[in-house]
Amino acid sequence: MLAQCSDEELQDIYFHIDVLRYPERYRAVLDEIRSRGLQPVSGVEPELVPQDIPQWIHTLSALQHRPLLAAALSALLLLGYTALMTFLFCLPIYLLAVPFKALNQQGALFYLLSFPFAPLTAAGFGRRAGGRGWYALAVAAGVALGVAAFVSTGTLQIVVQALFDSRGAGGFSWPGGY
Repeated sequence: MLAQCSDEELQDIYFHIDVLRYPERYRAVLDEIRSRGLQPVSGVEPELVPQDIPQWIHTLSALQHRPLLAAALSALLLLGYTALMTFLFCLPIYLLAVPFKALNQQGALFYLLSFPFAPLTAAGFGRRAGGRGWYALAVAAGVALGVAAFVSTGTLQIVVQALFDSRGAGGFSWPGGY
């Protein structure tokens, strides 16, 4: 019966079937969808599939006979990706503290306390991108490079000075107290 359904009808059945009540039918519909090579599409959001960088690099035809070069290129791409993600996650601190001057003692404390989340999150992104095993060293080096790039902007020095400056750093602050 499912073989006679059109692709649209099959996806309609897939999205409206009660999985708990009819698990066998659900599996049959799912098997039919897979056999046709379809992806269940809701039309709302795309399915996000994390890309494994080393696996992708090793499947390139030019690098299949050169595993050492493929491993080095994978490590280099993971390093660059993780460094970029670390710097991008630190960028809001820079934007709030330097150009927008939203900096007082409370803000400086918040920026310093939220700073460690940027490298941790970037390391998680690097791990999901294939930074496991020996590639974890490339991810760690990328995080260190991203933090070094952020520190070189001088933002952390400005934030620490604002933290210990009792009169404020001249930035935005509310006129009244709590």
